[in-house]
Amino acid sequence: MPPEAFFAIILVLGLAVLPLVLLAMLIAIKGRQEKDYQDLSRRLNRIEWNAERTHNLLREQAKTPREEPRPEEPAPAPAPTPMEEEPIEAVIQPEVAPEPSAPSPPLPLAPLPSEPAAMPLAQPSRFETAAKDTLRKIGRWILVGEDELPEGVSIEYAIASNWLLRIGVLILVMGVGFFLMYSIDKGWIDEVGQVMLGATAGLAMLVAGTRMLGRKYHLFGQGMIGGGIAVLYLTVFAAHSQYDPSLIENPTAFALMIVVTCLAGWIAVRFNSLLVAVLGILGGYGTPIMLETNVVAYVSLYSYLLILGVGVLGISYKKNWHLLNYLSFIGVYSLLFTTMQRWDYEPKDFWWVMPFLVAFFILFSTMTFLFNFVNRKKSTLLEVLGLLVNAGVFFGVCNWIVRDAYGERWVAVVSLALAAFYAAHVYFFLIRRMHDRELLLSFTALSAFFLAVTMPLLLSSQWVTASWAIQALVMLWIAGKLQSEFLRHVAYLLYAIVLFRFGLVDLGHQYSGAVVMEMPMREYLWLIVERVMTFGVPIASLAGAGWLLRRSPPRALLPVGKENDVRQLVGMREVTVGITAAVVGMIFLALHLELNHSLAFFAEPLRLPLLSLLWVALCAFLLFEYRVRRSNVLLALLIAFVAGMVIKLFAFDLPAWHIGEDLLYGSGYSFRDGALRLLDFGAMIALLVFGWNLLRTTPDNFEAKTSGNLFGAAALALLFVFLTLETNTFLDHYVDKLRAGGVSILWSMFALGLIIGGMWKDSRVVRYVGLALFAVVAYKILFMDLAGCDEFYRIIACILVGAVVLCGSFVYMKCRPAVARNKKKEIEQ
Repeated sequence: MPPEAFFAIILVLGLAVLPLVLLAMLIAIKGRQEKDYQDLSRRLNRIEWNAERTHNLLREQAKTPREEPRPEEPAPAPAPTPMEEEPIEAVIQPEVAPEPSAPSPPLPLAPLPSEPAAMPLAQPSRFETAAKDTLRKIGRWILVGEDELPEGVSIEYAIASNWLLRIGVLILVMGVGFFLMYSIDKGWIDEVGQVMLGATAGLAMLVAGTRMLGRKYHLFGQGMIGGGIAVLYLTVFAAHSQYDPSLIENPTAFALMIVVTCLAGWIAVRFNSLLVAVLGILGGYGTPIMLETNVVAYVSLYSYLLILGVGVLGISYKKNWHLLNYLSFIGVYSLLFTTMQRWDYEPKDFWWVMPFLVAFFILFSTMTFLFNFVNRKKSTLLEVLGLLVNAGVFFGVCNWIVRDAYGERWVAVVSLALAAFYAAHVYFFLIRRMHDRELLLSFTALSAFFLAVTMPLLLSSQWVTASWAIQALVMLWIAGKLQSEFLRHVAYLLYAIVLFRFGLVDLGHQYSGAVVMEMPMREYLWLIVERVMTFGVPIASLAGAGWLLRRSPPRALLPVGKENDVRQLVGMREVTVGITAAVVGMIFLALHLELNHSLAFFAEPLRLPLLSLLWVALCAFLLFEYRVRRSNVLLALLIAFVAGMVIKLFAFDLPAWHIGEDLLYGSGYSFRDGALRLLDFGAMIALLVFGWNLLRTTPDNFEAKTSGNLFGAAALALLFVFLTLETNTFLDHYVDKLRAGGVSILWSMFALGLIIGGMWKDSRVVRYVGLALFAVVAYKILFMDLAGCDEFYRIIACILVGAVVLCGSFVYMKCRPAVARNKKKEIEQ
């Protein structure tokens, strides 16, 4: 694999991990800021309360004249008991003069501040401050060779003495190297003598440097030790590579350089010298470069790197030297990538590389937090970033070599192992009851991330959403057992991803194509079963999550503790309501698409009416929920879905029945189609009538009553349209010459019904609509129906319509006295 592709994979993985990193950082920072804000608010409220109480007490004291104490009958105040506090008057009461001539004037009252003091700027959290301090110490060490600037020493003297020392040691080591090379060319000293001379010079510098440590020239001693270590490395290198034949073989040279590296590590820890440790590490990782051979030796080289890494791990047990850890990480992976590219890595070399890669990963993961764990110190941002970078690099390399050797499915083994690895860290932290929130949250986030990555690698694309939904439910259950808000919010995030994939990926993938009518029945039934499982598992998982959140929290097995957790960002009630809405929406979408797809295959005539019944069921659910909760949001949703149901009727159902400009169904009239249309229209009209009756009686809610009136009007309009279309098509099919007159008869009867209903409910608007419809009927008969009807049917239509209109007039005359009485009562009131 070319390096460009590898680094592209690393970049992609880094971008995938970055949201989790930012989430963990933002949650930690936000939690700290919220805690500080709440603490400051409590303090300000307490100060304000004390100030107001003191103000009132001073005002009462000023209004009440003080009596002079009688000398003959002193009344000493009783001493307060240990269990009682002295009253506040004893503290704030001013002293009384021995012989006052008059009551003292009232004390001036300081006005209370009218505006609260400005909030101070939020201070950086310990998590941020510790990381900045560490970086500052690393930068200070690079400049002056120590974590802090020595007391009484200027920055000029510190930098000059440090860098002059380093440059001097470097030049001295170069001089020793040039001397060895020159003596070889001139033949002054034999080969063994030259090597012995170099070793003696290096050891002498070590001895001289160690004797200076802890004294006035401590820094100079560190430089001497560093120079001695470098001279010893060069001596071994010269003995191996600069003589022909070599004085020592390759294994011996490696062993000697390991000894030099171990010596440098021991001196660094013993004398607390980071410079010596850095020089030792640089020399240790430079050894394979200096002793390079053309032989492919994965095992020997990586074993050497692993030994060096274990040495650095041992140093990190005692010293918190971040720079040393970073140099070790860079050195190992630089040599790893270089050798894999130079030695032309192939899949057959997998088992020579993979075990060492796993060992390097565990080594650096442990190295990141070992010092903090041993010394009970909390982690900083640097430790968290180190964990994430180590995990990202390891998974990126594994994704490359495992995919090439065994295929994509086996990468899931790596991601699952990583999830278990970090989950074991979480369990260990909990049973040891360690208080390190940032580190625990990082382990939890990494475990959840790699578990989520496992599913797409292991399963086919249609099962990814279902597997993530199951994982989210399990995480939510574990969060309840651990009482972990962070893990609960990670489960919420995963559920959000499930909803996104469910709505925008899975539904489109399953139902985007047209129905294949030639497909065998058995094969199509199997596809239905797969779709039920694909969509049923996420829905059931969300329903289970709602049940977990509604029940009382169980007793925690291993409580995380507030000091290791984040605060609750989203309330349980809001999440429960959101989950309920998501479950209802997912069921509706899945059923709608499945009915539309499957009924087109099995029974096309039933497709549109049954889809309308589904819309009616959803609107009925929203109606009942509104009656229980009285939420304006639910009312708005109800109105939106009722509008969608009506739009579906006119935009999809009527065109499917081929309605024409003459208001006739194009397929003619059949009682089967009429019954299906009755089911379609009738279900909607029944829902609207039920909603009108339910909402208009809602007490003290103008929006609900208005919506109820709209539902009633929509029900009447749909009934009018349905009866008109059915009557027109029926008469056209069976009694064509009565079609125009029959529609007029229907309209006149409908107008009469509106007038009677308006009288009954005392609704002027309904009566006016009925009268307007009578006017339309009269115009239709006089100017349209007389010319289009047969003479016999014209007589029948006119007689019936006239009778209906007379009935309307009779209703008005009969109800007029009652209306007059009601109007008189209203005027009197």
